[in-house]
Parts: sequence; C-alpha cells; structure tokens
Amino acid sequence: MLAEPERTPYDLHFRLLGVSIRVHPFFWLGAALLGQSSLNLGLEYLAIWMAVVFVSLLVHELGHALAYRHYGSNSRIVLYIFFGLAIGSPDVRGKWRRVMVSLAGPCAGFVFAGLIYGSHLAVDWGGRGSPSIVRDLYYQLLFVNVAWGVFNLFPVFPLDGGQVSRDLCEGRWPGRGLRLSLQISVGTAATMVIYSLMCASSNQFGWFLDDIPWYARGTFYTAVLFALLGVQSYLLLRQTRRGSGYYYEAPDDRLPWEK
Repeated sequence: MLAEPERTPYDLHFRLLGVSIRVHPFFWLGAALLGQSSLNLGLEYLAIWMAVVFVSLLVHELGHALAYRHYGSNSRIVLYIFFGLAIGSPDVRGKWRRVMVSLAGPCAGFVFAGLIYGSHLAVDWGGRGSPSIVRDLYYQLLFVNVAWGVFNLFPVFPLDGGQVSRDLCEGRWPGRGLRLSLQISVGTAATMVIYSLMCASSNQFGWFLDDIPWYARGTFYTAVLFALLGVQSYLLLRQTRRGSGYYYEAPDDRLPWEK
C-alpha cells in the first residue's frame, strides 16, 4: 500500500486547521509531470496547474484528517509524488466510521468544487469575459476536484473507494471479504486500463468518445496508474490465498450496536 516517504531537509512544513502538514519535494515534481501539457500555453499555466493540484489535494486530505479528528484520532498529512496521505491512528473502530473517514476526502473535494462553481455563477469570474488564464484556473479547479474525486471512489486499492469496498466486504463476509474486495479491485483496475487506453487511442476509437464528456475520459497516465494499482491488488490477493499477508482475516472490531 502507499507508504509515508522518508523525511528530507527540503520538506515544507506548516499547520492548517490544527493539522500538521508536510510537503515532500517530490510532490512538486509529480505535479509538474502531470501538468506538462500546460507548458504548451506558457510557464504561468503550469504554475496555475501546480497550485490547483496543491490546493485540491490539500482539501481532499484535510477531509480525511478532520474526519479522523471527529472520531477521536489525531492525524497528519503528507503530500508526496502523485498522491497525498492523511495518516491517522489505526484505532478508529467500527466499519461505518472507517467508511466515513474514507469518503470524507472525496466529499471535501466535491464541496470545494461546488463552492467554486457557485462563486462562478454569482460573479461569472470563469466565463468568456475573463482572461484565459483565469478561465483555465476555473476549469482546472473543477476538473481536479470532480474528476479526480470520482476516480478516487472506484473500488481499487488503495484508493478511497477500495478502502470502502474492503470495509464493507469484510463486514458482510468476515474471513473472506478481503479476498472479494481484492478481486473487485483487480477487475475494476483492468477495466479502467482498457477504458483509458481506448480513450488515449482516440484515432482508432473516435466513435467511442462521441458521447463521453472530456472530463470523464481516461488518458495514458490513468492507464499506467490503474495498471500499477491492479498489479498491487493482484499481489495482495495471492498473499491472502496463501493464508498470510495484508489483513487476511479482519478482527471483530464492530461497535456494540453493530453486532
């Protein structure tokens, strides 16, 4: 699963809403790589993209961190290359509490996107009359917080949707729920790889894209991402079949009213 990176002398440290936040220097590299196409418009557009990724990922992880706090657990945030982590205490007990912690991140992003959209409706700051760089900022904020949030809800480990799938499956089928959630993860990841490659190969599959909005289309990067996540899930699945590995049989940590 995703692990916390080692500390470096170049980490950026600050606190927000009482949460300790560390930004690894590789975070900026990952954001730049994801937004390299923005360089075609100018360096300032790449800077806007990196700022959007930073703010949006921070909002997402703060959603998780504040949910941890709500359930009595301290947490901290780390932003690393291509992902962020809200690291809380593992003693959050109860299936539904863990589900709420997992869903809090994407929901925070959706709320943030709603505020951005609402402000645009109020003053039309992202409309055609605005400078192109402001319009770019508006659309990038919507894209990252909505599209990335939806992708994060797919039942693929270790995405938030994968964590929800694990908790629900283990709660419904103790002892074999993890294996089922990993099978779902592998199947979903494989489907997303195929879908993303079809979207990336638009010359061969142009008919396939006719009715798909631009923000829901996969790319070569999403194909690589889901391929890596699918392989990771498959390796974990093999471990569980051998009777060892990651949470082979979940303990009964249900709250009294869930039993």
